[in-house]
Amino acid sequence: MGELGLNKIFGALLATALGLMALMQLPALVFGDSGAHHGDDHGAEQTLSEKMCSQFHYCVEIAEAASADAAEEVFDLGAALAIADLSRGERLFAGQCATCHTIAPGGANGTGPNLHNTVGASKAHIAGFNYSAAMNAAEGEWSYENLDAWLKAPASYIRGTSMSFAGVKRDQDRANVIAYLAANTENALAFPEPRAAAEGEAVPADAAAEPAEGEGATEATDIALPPAEGEVAPAEEVEPT
Repeated sequence: MGELGLNKIFGALLATALGLMALMQLPALVFGDSGAHHGDDHGAEQTLSEKMCSQFHYCVEIAEAASADAAEEVFDLGAALAIADLSRGERLFAGQCATCHTIAPGGANGTGPNLHNTVGASKAHIAGFNYSAAMNAAEGEWSYENLDAWLKAPASYIRGTSMSFAGVKRDQDRANVIAYLAANTENALAFPEPRAAAEGEAVPADAAAEPAEGEGATEATDIALPPAEGEVAPAEEVEPT
């Protein structure tokens, strides 16, 4: 091989070496020396995060937005009860709860206990009903706040309950059912004050909106359906609904 061929090979090797060196220095050019120091990838990510906060203030803005959203999502039970729709609460109860519960005065217990005079009563107040061990051990009364927590997620509120019920996820639907329970409770407790009234602010006078056209009974599916034909209902049922 001649001298010209050797020079070409040497030149190619030199160009390759220079290219590799340039690639190794690229992180330092993009992120700065601290990002590529000692080849520490975590350092580069940390530096990038710090630059985002210091140059663009993203971290501050995201934190403020999260705090604002959290404040807006607080459920005001008093306000929801103040505009509760009793007829809708009755429909929800009849369509989903009446399979297991009665609510008429002196009504017989079913799979679940009779729910007349429930608001303000102790959590396992019907003598002779076969409550679950978890319900028998539960302390306190069925206040409006406790009813709301129970209807939202029974299994989380009283762990070990025998009632297989997913819960009512819509805030206003829960308030409608609770208001219906209160209407079927003699000398029921007064509704809690809306948070705005408690803080001295004006409370809107608008009434609860009727279901929009096309809603109707389909929205009642927020409450768990009774067991399908062929399924075995729970041996025990805890109150209410």
